Amino acid sequence: MLFPTAPDYFLRTMISAAMETPHLLYALLAIACSHHGRLVKDSTPKPKMTCLKYTNLAISNLRETIKSQDQSLKAETVTTAMVLCTNDVCNGNMQAWRTHLRGVLRLLAARLEHQKDFDATEEPFIWALTKWFKTMDIIAALSGFDGVCIHDPGNGPLDKSPSTENVYIDDICGYSLVLIPLLARVSELVRLQSLRHVPSGIDSSNGPSLETMVEIGALETKILSLSDKIAPSGTEEKDKHLAIELKSTHLAFVHTALLHLHRRVQLLPTHHSKVRLDIENILDALNNIQPSSPANILILWPIFSAGCETTIVTERDMIQERMTKMQGLGMGNFTRARELLQRFWESESNLPWDIYFAQHGLELVLF
Repeated sequence: MLFPTAPDYFLRTMISAAMETPHLLYALLAIACSHHGRLVKDSTPKPKMTCLKYTNLAISNLRETIKSQDQSLKAETVTTAMVLCTNDVCNGNMQAWRTHLRGVLRLLAARLEHQKDFDATEEPFIWALTKWFKTMDIIAALSGFDGVCIHDPGNGPLDKSPSTENVYIDDICGYSLVLIPLLARVSELVRLQSLRHVPSGIDSSNGPSLETMVEIGALETKILSLSDKIAPSGTEEKDKHLAIELKSTHLAFVHTALLHLHRRVQLLPTHHSKVRLDIENILDALNNIQPSSPANILILWPIFSAGCETTIVTERDMIQERMTKMQGLGMGNFTRARELLQRFWESESNLPWDIYFAQHGLELVLF
């Protein structure tokens, strides 16, 4: 459910490893319990208690495991930490996910640094775990007012990607990995611009500097140059329709990157032609994905971002309808994102969404 376009080996390897690894099995049972509770809309304490039981078992087993350096370097150990982190994000546990994500980074970096000659093509599962971490990290950074990545995209042991990754849309993330360093720079510019905000919103005299405007133009060009990426051949062979939808998920990310650049860095108003074009392009990509398609799961960040920036009722209705369908599949963050989006709309606030949520102590990760 979380990775609907992932290659078969990803799920097969994880399930096979869990049968031999108690802490991973417990972590997967915990996230399955959370998902099932949302799927059947069980509001009793039972799902939460069951999830907590398996979470505690996973954590206690994991703590014992990482006492041994050999065990801590195993892919299964990294996977358990990543599953626990993902479950925290889906359940809205904002404090725990940060701790777990930092733990994943330490484990993953140690694993990759230990194996100096790491080859992503020869160890695809480790590379898949790396992509899982990287996409959560960058989306978490872009989901808030002052978020930053906890790793440096494009400059470290987590970036030993095969050259073919530059050609294709990634089937784990739903967008080209070449986009990640650009997203990270957008996030950093958002953070720098936020330091210039006044408490009540945005001071129009505190717009981006000339130097930043030059960089915005360069980023626009780089981001748009990635629009023509294609799905990997394996996805094309397995499901041609899904391969087409993967192209649309990628385009949704491209245009959402531009939307954040224009609204949160350049500070253009919502009615500006560039902002309107970004929103329309995101919704066009959304329209090319069937409402019932699992590919929708990959694009919570684009859907939510467009929803926060549009004031047009028909566009809001379309976004609400699509998010409701995903919520019906038991996807936890669609539930929380939909609630916060509705709250923002009802507030009729003139504040940008990130400032509004920050001022009200609201936080979510759009993963």
